[in-house]
Amino acid sequence: MTVIRSGVARRNAALIRVLLSLIGAAILTACNTNTNREVTPTVGVDTGVALETAGDLTSLYEGATLALAATVVNPSNDAGVSWTMTGAGSLTLVTNASATYVAPTSVTGATDALITATSIANPAETASVTIVTEGSPINNTATPFPGNVDSAYVGVVSIAGGESPITWTLASGTLPPGMTLNGSATPLDTYSGTPTAAGTYSFVVEASDDLARTAFVPVTLTINPPAACLLSGNYTFTASGFRGGAPYTHAGAIAIDAVTGNVTGIQDYKDTHRTTTGEVLTAGYCTNREDNAGSLKLIGPSGTLVYNFAATPPDSNGVIHSAPMQLISSGSDGGSGEVTLQQQTAITASAPSGNFAFGLIGVDSSSLHFGTAGRFTTDSSGNMSGGLIDSNDAVNPLNDAALTGTLSAPDTYGRGTATLTSGAQTSTLAYYLVNANKMFLMDIDSAASTPIASGQMTAQVGDVSPGVFSNNGLGSPAVVSLFGASGDIEPMTVMEMGVLTNGNAAAGTIDATLDISYQDIDDAGLLFSGQSYSVDPASGRGLLSLVNSANTLSFTFYLDGIADGYIVEQTGVAGNAGFLEAQFQGPYPIPPAQGTFPDTLANNFVGYTAYPQSHGPISLETSMALNYGALSSGETNGSFAIDPTLGRGLGSITETGIGSNPAVLYVVSPTKVDIMRFGTRALDGSIDFLVQN
Repeated sequence: MTVIRSGVARRNAALIRVLLSLIGAAILTACNTNTNREVTPTVGVDTGVALETAGDLTSLYEGATLALAATVVNPSNDAGVSWTMTGAGSLTLVTNASATYVAPTSVTGATDALITATSIANPAETASVTIVTEGSPINNTATPFPGNVDSAYVGVVSIAGGESPITWTLASGTLPPGMTLNGSATPLDTYSGTPTAAGTYSFVVEASDDLARTAFVPVTLTINPPAACLLSGNYTFTASGFRGGAPYTHAGAIAIDAVTGNVTGIQDYKDTHRTTTGEVLTAGYCTNREDNAGSLKLIGPSGTLVYNFAATPPDSNGVIHSAPMQLISSGSDGGSGEVTLQQQTAITASAPSGNFAFGLIGVDSSSLHFGTAGRFTTDSSGNMSGGLIDSNDAVNPLNDAALTGTLSAPDTYGRGTATLTSGAQTSTLAYYLVNANKMFLMDIDSAASTPIASGQMTAQVGDVSPGVFSNNGLGSPAVVSLFGASGDIEPMTVMEMGVLTNGNAAAGTIDATLDISYQDIDDAGLLFSGQSYSVDPASGRGLLSLVNSANTLSFTFYLDGIADGYIVEQTGVAGNAGFLEAQFQGPYPIPPAQGTFPDTLANNFVGYTAYPQSHGPISLETSMALNYGALSSGETNGSFAIDPTLGRGLGSITETGIGSNPAVLYVVSPTKVDIMRFGTRALDGSIDFLVQN
């Protein structure tokens, strides 16, 4: 990455100043007793804005009012502040020092408003607060995870809105024998116990608030036999990380017995010491640990690997489609990845055929980080044509290079091999079918000092017609996440995350907002306006340049659809590469507005460190919620001021055992959020994916 900087490089302390000036003197989350006011360090001619609410409240009932006061600390003059608001409700009695928020009079569930006070003398200084209005109660309960006979189980029912106290009763149906509804006075209640009989049980719980308004919560709960695992059926997986002080990759396909939890399957494994290909598992076990978490033990002739997993919520049929996982069987080493439901009908006797784009992330023969992206077309015999490839590998760089090769037909596990040749370079990869349009990839070259890399391959559908592209391929917003590393002394990671917006296909220009964690040097919210880009119609290969007064960045990308695909940075020494993800434009459930990104998303997420670029931190979150800019779980808490026009939130994360990091998040869709933790002098930056399916 080529980064041209003027003046002294900004380090982590400077980022914190930027965070505080952007987020404001306080981020007050949706808890009526929570305040967090701090004075912004000196920036420009003023030294910050302090914002207070009457009684420190940030939660109201319908039609209520709340007084707010703002003070510019050590102002250059007495101009005070100006006020702005987005969301439900209104502001009245506005002065340069105070305002009154009036909550909306009719709300179903809950809604919120973001109120910002901006210094008139220095508009760079702001403070913001989120005010939540609680309305009539509505169901806010996700599909429950299955339980097991003779294992303790706790289920949750919840509502949004309602005036406390809340009364919970069983309205109809029957809970599994051995379980009871506990009853509470809050918007959340639990049902728990040790079920004694397998089966599917349906019941309805009624929640009544203090104004006699009711919400009904239907629940269908499956209780499995004692040894059954949360995951059952056919899955494929990919993982990467560090073992023995060096990178490793791991991929495979497994079948999990629905009654016993026994695992059978096949795997590929590679690190700097060995490469094991197409190894059939001799044994394996899937066991539960808690409501949505368990462990996978994979045993082969080469050894045993154990991963903890956190399952995403089941679909309406009770099927769990994916589960992020974390390596736990190698002492201080660590890795992470995902296990994903495999579409069995995608496994045929023929090689995958059609147009495909792909991307790989890893380290090369000199242990330097690199990324690769490309595309090709295959026939039913697996022969490739029209192939192109780009790589920022410092040892063997490729730029718009021709690519040839073959794909083998998959075996009964959905595993096949790919041979890719560009000039004098030939690579052998294993692929594992996820479905007809997606495969996991892993380099399996067995020669010493060959790359250790993994990634994905997806069907190229085009934006004009199948396999045909235009500049409209970036006409919709795309979230960008890039993974890189430089050197071997911590902190070593170089992570980038941002969003591409306002694509103008005719002019070939686009705007970008980019956040960079360069080891312990951080840049938050870099703005690039009217940047040049182009997309080749036949290949979906594109070029993008991002240039401002302090940065010159160049990228090559391959689209597989509109605003979606793989991207490689051609500048710098960190070998950054990663993904373009089409950003869902709405309408979102909360709020129901097209093109408006919410600070609250329904249901819980599971989270994991994606493509770890250093030994740590590598994390797995079994349950995480995003409510009114507050990110919370049993081990992690964070606060973010989310821009409703970009879906970008700037704030911080505190995690048990890791500490507190400045961080930025991007809302990708109602079921996916990407988070980048900025690096510090003591901690590597990382990217986490939060998912619901």
